[in-house]
Amino acid sequence: MKKVLMVEDEFMVAKRLKRFIENAFDEQKIELHICTNLDDAYDYLADHPIDVLFLDLNLQGKDGFELLKHTLCESFHTIIVSANSDRAIDAFDIGVLDFVAKPFTQERIKKAINRLQQQHNGASKYLTYKYLGKIELLPIEDILYIKADGHYSVIVTKAQQNRGTKQILHDKNLDKLLTLLSPDFIRIHRSYVLPISNIKALLSEEGSKYNVQLHTGEQLPIGRTRLSSLRTKLLVN
Repeated sequence: MKKVLMVEDEFMVAKRLKRFIENAFDEQKIELHICTNLDDAYDYLADHPIDVLFLDLNLQGKDGFELLKHTLCESFHTIIVSANSDRAIDAFDIGVLDFVAKPFTQERIKKAINRLQQQHNGASKYLTYKYLGKIELLPIEDILYIKADGHYSVIVTKAQQNRGTKQILHDKNLDKLLTLLSPDFIRIHRSYVLPISNIKALLSEEGSKYNVQLHTGEQLPIGRTRLSSLRTKLLVN
């Protein structure tokens, strides 16, 4: 059963969208909950896992983008339904699955649901993280590699103007982050994930141990069970 959250503050629009969503899922059972404001949406998401969020951007004078930024690293997909079509590019950059302009039709909602059914991995241009109580956006292209740290992850960003690397503690583990990143990101070890484009060479050591050498010169270990698939991917790339 798909779990759906709709955040829409106009009663008639919410009623129409609910009907269109139920029709678009056809015979597939869904559990659909409606919130009319951002505060209720935050509270609901804190206690209920969902599969897809339908989000308006103008909610009683508040910006739905704030909710989007807070939930960017969650495993569910987001479909924006908004009259603010000028914000579509920004929404896609942050990683929404689809942007449906108001007024919408049954056919357009069906198209969005079909895209949801076919979606496997996220490919957003940013990850979000919390810093000093604020939500910050990290460009994916700035990531050098990601290291496991218990239930968290440490994101190491590329060096900037010889100031060294910046490390960011992220509250999601490696498995969760991998579902949000493009296929270019691979797991080379149980504790390391990185873009394959950041690998310069494979290096062998005594004892049948292998490392990857990054373009920065840094070396990371390769798990024994991952060496063969890594070699194959490097040949393909």
